[in-house]
Order: sequence, then structure tokens, then C-alpha cells
Amino acid sequence: MIIRQATGSDADAIATLLSKSFLEDTAIVRVSIENNPRYSLSNMYVIEDKGLSEKIAGCLRITPFEICTRGIKSTMAGIAAVAVQPEVRRRGIAEALMEEALRKMYEMSYPVSMLFPFKHHFYKKFGYAYVGNMMLYEFSPNNLMNFEERRFVRPFTKADKGKVKKVLAQEVQSHGSFTPIRTDVFWDLVVMPKFKDAYVYDSGEVRGYVVLEFYKETNSVNGQPGGQAINIKELVALDASAHRGLWGFLGALGEQVNRIRYMAPADYPLHAFLKEPRERDYRRLFFEYKTFSTLASGFMLRVINVHESLRSLRHALEAPADFVIRVKDGNLPQNSQNLNVHVHNGETTVEETRRPLQFETEIGIFSQIYSGFLKPSDALRYGFASGEPGVVQKLDELFKAPAPFIYQYDIF
Repeated sequence: MIIRQATGSDADAIATLLSKSFLEDTAIVRVSIENNPRYSLSNMYVIEDKGLSEKIAGCLRITPFEICTRGIKSTMAGIAAVAVQPEVRRRGIAEALMEEALRKMYEMSYPVSMLFPFKHHFYKKFGYAYVGNMMLYEFSPNNLMNFEERRFVRPFTKADKGKVKKVLAQEVQSHGSFTPIRTDVFWDLVVMPKFKDAYVYDSGEVRGYVVLEFYKETNSVNGQPGGQAINIKELVALDASAHRGLWGFLGALGEQVNRIRYMAPADYPLHAFLKEPRERDYRRLFFEYKTFSTLASGFMLRVINVHESLRSLRHALEAPADFVIRVKDGNLPQNSQNLNVHVHNGETTVEETRRPLQFETEIGIFSQIYSGFLKPSDALRYGFASGEPGVVQKLDELFKAPAPFIYQYDIF
């Protein structure tokens, strides 16, 4: 079998394979392969088996992204479209594609890679680790507080297009955590056509927006017949007034909407905007605190190049920091080096060293630490790493970041 970069003659075979694997219309997949604002056919890799009638046994895509985290822009490789022909599944085809993808991404100098897994345990053996906690909230709009700032919310118009682009860009720059940066082409071709029920917070300047998807609930809820409901597709606010205004606006929809669903960052304080932080049909009302959301699993992340990922860190620590770290990586052994890391005045230098180790872990755990999903001190506490407590305290500060988050429209 041969793994190679896809060519134009592979487009039909790839489209057929992807439509089989993901139950999508072949014609739509075919158009997407060659007319996509994020990738081209050259980003696809195929594994060829001349013994098959289709010859293409499997495929995979490495999508180039620009992301922002800790206020710094960097590149990221998104893995997607991993598919194998039904008659050759469980023969190591997908594994071979992933091993080749890791080598390619390292050669391309990507510091990190992310993906949305069909099964987490499959990708864990390639060093990917779960980092994408999200909270799926379901609540009645009548449970939202009545904020007077809602009077500044109005319908989105075409004249607001550039303003909402700017709002998202500012939010991602300030609080993005491994969050893709949208290009103008992606905005225009993919996102803007979905701005059918959108509203902006405008108190003299657009400082926030929300995109809604209305749907009809067919099942009864809490003994009551189903009715109109809302999915919040995207909510972005740059300041406190914008947050309050948008939630106040949504709360005012209680006369016509039964339920609101919102997939939020894991650290978003939605409870602060609710009258009662509880599930609508929760029975045990004697509890002082009640749950009101469901934990939803999202994407996985892998550090591809440990040296480059450490070098890209920018952090204004109160005092210079030096530590020696080793990350064990069975898939990319070139990562398994003792590295001396020096952080000072927002700059980080990294070089190979023979100095004694002060912190050691494996690539999956390091990927969680690097993303800010797992504190180094917790990795040490639960036996996922070894190290010196004094050094680990500095690492907690160095790797601190908001919860990793990808907006729904940017899922790849």
C-alpha cells in the first residue's frame, strides 16, 4: 500500500468514500472537496490499494488553520475526513494514515493539531488528548434575569457584517483559547448565509451579537406539550453590558419560546444570568444547589512539536523561570528530549540539555497541560506526571489559559 497526496483524479473516489463513511450526499461532498474556503484537494492524503476496485482504501485531510490562544496567533493542523473503505476496515488502514499524518505535520512545523473524534480511545494512541469540555445548557427564557440593557438589542442588518466580524476578532484575540481565526472568505461563504435570525447589541457601537436557530419541539417537556424553542448558534459579547443586554433580550422571548439550548465554553458563568440555576424538570427541590447543564465532550488536541510549542509560549511571569522538561512521545520520538526552558520578559528560549529533569510526562498529558485544560500540579497530584513541586507551581502559572473553545460554525 502507498500513502500519497491526493490529486485531481482522486476527487470522485474520495467523495464516494466520504459519503459512505459519513452518510452525506456524494454530490455535495464532491463540490465541497474542490470548492472549500478552508482547504483544497492537496490537503487530502490517500492510501492506495491496487487490489481494490476503487483503489483508494482510505483517506484523511490535514486542514491548515490559524488560531489564537493566550493572545498569540499561531498555526494548527486540523485532522478531519478520516475514512476507510468498508471491506478493508480493521486492517490498520486508519492507523497507517494517522502515523503518516503525524510525520507530515511535524515536517510542516505545526506546533499543535486538533480533531473531533468518532472515538476518543482510537486517537489517544496517537497522542491526542481530550481538551474540549463544553456545557450544554437547556433552560426556559423565563428563568433569565430581566436586564434593562436589552433595549439596546436590535435585528442584524447587512450593514452590520463588518461590525460583527470585528466583534468576534476582538473576542478571539482577547479570550480565544485554541480558537480558529475566521477568514473573510469563510465568513462570507459559510457563516453569513446562516445569519437569518441574528441580533446585535448596539448602544452606539456594536459590542456583541447572537445568532439564533428557531425550531419546533415535538416531545412534551415536564408534562407540557412541545412548542417553539431556540438553539443559540453563536453568542459573542465584548463587555458586561453586552452580555446583560443579549441575555435580557433572550429572556424577553418567554411568551413565545419554551426552551433555549446553548453550547457554551466550560468556564462561561451562565448561572449568573439565571434566576434559578437548576434543570427545569428537576424534582429534588430541597437541594440548595441544583445542576442545570450537561457536560459535552468536544475536540482533542495533540502537541506535534514539543520544542516549538514551548518556544511559542509568551508569559509575563513575575520573575525569570528555568526548568528542564521531558515529554515522552512514542509516535514522534524526536520530541522525547530533555529540554531546558527559560522564560523571561515575555520571551521563551528552549534548548536540548543534559541537566537533570524537573518535570516529565507523556505526550497526551502534556497536550492537556499545554492547552490549559489540565494544571501541571493536578497531573502531578494524580500520578500523570513526575516533577519537583517548586517547579510545578511555576508551570501552573506558565500554562494557564482560558478553557479551549471552538465556535459551532468553526467545527471542522
